[in-house]
Amino acid sequence: METTNTRPITIWDNFTRIYHISQLLLLATLWYSAEEANFELHFQCAFTLLGLWCSRIIWGLFGSDTSRFSHFIRSPLSIFKAWKDKTLSKPYPGHNPVAGYMVMALLITLGVQLFTGLFATDDVLAEGPLYYSFSESFAEKMDSLHHSNFDILLVLVIIHAIAGFAHVFKGDNVLKAIFTGKKALPAQTHQPKLRSSWIALLIWFGVSASVYNWGMAAASY
Repeated sequence: METTNTRPITIWDNFTRIYHISQLLLLATLWYSAEEANFELHFQCAFTLLGLWCSRIIWGLFGSDTSRFSHFIRSPLSIFKAWKDKTLSKPYPGHNPVAGYMVMALLITLGVQLFTGLFATDDVLAEGPLYYSFSESFAEKMDSLHHSNFDILLVLVIIHAIAGFAHVFKGDNVLKAIFTGKKALPAQTHQPKLRSSWIALLIWFGVSASVYNWGMAAASY
């Protein structure tokens, strides 16, 4: 029986790992705070997540190899080829072609959720920082989209989680890699170039601090 020698390779930098975990925790807290009508907590987490999201977009352009959009956004033809060659379920040094499109769908949907939340209102007390900056009809449309878009985001998150567990079941422990940053890959696999996460973390803290201070001062809760 043919065997393949593997070795642990670091595929995720510290910021990308922190992003994955922090995003999940913040989304869970946002859902909980909305259900409990705790809008102060809701806004606090939302502005922190908005800063994190902006940092991830920047890191997707200038960050580590495996975090860059150019690394995992491939043509639809490459997805078909990977499916035909039955390599989609094999371990990748990063996101496989399908996962790359899922990541972009999640980022876009999350961006829509965060942007529309700036106009959100509970029709009683809580109002996003941009609620009075545009016409009432526009704010109402954004608020409506904020509620409906969350359902789309939730479906994508569930699909993403199911896909992750499916990979684990097939021997590609992508969930463990989120925590450790490492994955067992064929010995000949090239080590991705990883940039210092301090750069991304400083961007996150700077953007979040600016957005947080502006948003908490302008929002009503």
